[in-house]
Amino acid sequence: MNIFQHFFVSRIQFSPRSAQSGQVALIILLIMVVVLTVGVSIASRTVMDVSLSRQEEQGGRVYQAAESGIESALSQDLTQDSLYTNDAFSGSVTTISDINVDYTVARIKTLETRVDEGSSVGVNVTGVANGAQLQINWGKGRDCTNADPSQNVSSVLIHVIKNTGGVVTQRNYGYAGCTYTNGYPIALSGTNGYASRVLLTMETGDTLIRIIPLFNDSAIQVDGVGWTLPTQYYTITSQAKNQLGNETKAIQVARTLPAYPSVMDYVLYSGTTIVK
Repeated sequence: MNIFQHFFVSRIQFSPRSAQSGQVALIILLIMVVVLTVGVSIASRTVMDVSLSRQEEQGGRVYQAAESGIESALSQDLTQDSLYTNDAFSGSVTTISDINVDYTVARIKTLETRVDEGSSVGVNVTGVANGAQLQINWGKGRDCTNADPSQNVSSVLIHVIKNTGGVVTQRNYGYAGCTYTNGYPIALSGTNGYASRVLLTMETGDTLIRIIPLFNDSAIQVDGVGWTLPTQYYTITSQAKNQLGNETKAIQVARTLPAYPSVMDYVLYSGTTIVK
């Protein structure tokens, strides 16, 4: 056997073992790649979860801080005129570390709300001049084309409460949004997208108007004609921002004026004795 034959035989004898070694190395490499990929994925997910957890925690702290701004505003006597400039004032809460809290309180002197059937809304008219007119719009998005009255523009009951030297009296009005057989006069056509409207003439001593929708709930808008209503409610907006991040939370609430519940509109009362 010459040298060439010896070398050729040796290559034939050792080739299978070399191939197996190469396959094992390749398998090990693939396993390492898979393990590394899974490890990186788990690490990335863990970091993301930690980040989200921190964001949720910070978001909760910032939201609670915004609530503290609302509480700070509500703790004040909002009826004090000295607080306001152009019917608004601002404040801040500085006792929470790493979070800035600012709030604004505004006096709203118009009334636009939605009232359920049979419930009532109160309108503050304290100090109104004798002969001034109050405009009441209602029935936004409604008409009188449905045979079922509960689907049409509502009728309204209006109670005007007057206080003259401690003597309280009440004037009562009823207006129909559509033609019914209840004897109520038909209201005027509404403005500002509302279906119906009435104009009430105020008297000296009038302090409160109570409006009750009948047959259907109703959107109601009330404003003075040529004069400005006194404050009807307050809006309070509070914003909190984390100084160390970009978390910002804002809350807005409305504080209404003190009022007796709607059920009192149906209560019979007397200063002396009620005789059946």
